[in-house]
Amino acid sequence: MRTFLSIAAALLFVVAAETSAFAQRAVYNADPNIAGTTYRPFSARTYSGHAINHAQILQHYATNRDAVSKDTAQEHAAEIRRNVDAFGKEIAKLPKDYEKDPEAAKLIAEIRQHQADAAKHCGMLETECAKHMAAGGVVMQCCTDMLKHLRAADEAHDKLMKHLGVPMPLGGSKK
Repeated sequence: MRTFLSIAAALLFVVAAETSAFAQRAVYNADPNIAGTTYRPFSARTYSGHAINHAQILQHYATNRDAVSKDTAQEHAAEIRRNVDAFGKEIAKLPKDYEKDPEAAKLIAEIRQHQADAAKHCGMLETECAKHMAAGGVVMQCCTDMLKHLRAADEAHDKLMKHLGVPMPLGGSKK
């Protein structure tokens, strides 16, 4: 009997937790700001995070190596570019109303500047990756500089989300 009650209690807990998670997702899905051409804060976080991951991987490959193969370098550089650009597009969708708030305007400008700087370093990386063998030191430095700006943009984006009262995605912070 005791085992049966324990199993029933555990099952009830799982059902309640899943129902709660589903209800939270349903609220976000019902939000009209999530679809279309409006700003999607969780998408911006995702694109930025993927760019950081690919830059870290390429930086790792380039560390203490004279060269990185063209295929490997170009594969990661293309993903970095795609995600840096997608992050920029999401940030460009921030509502103009936010710019009337001085703190939000400051953070938005900071995010945009860091994203633009990351894109610039991405261009330098792509130039290096077009070579037969990308120089390890150059690739590493491009990734290091890019990561500095991507992480700073992420930090400013987190501050903006907190300032605007946008909850973190389910699962919490990525840091």
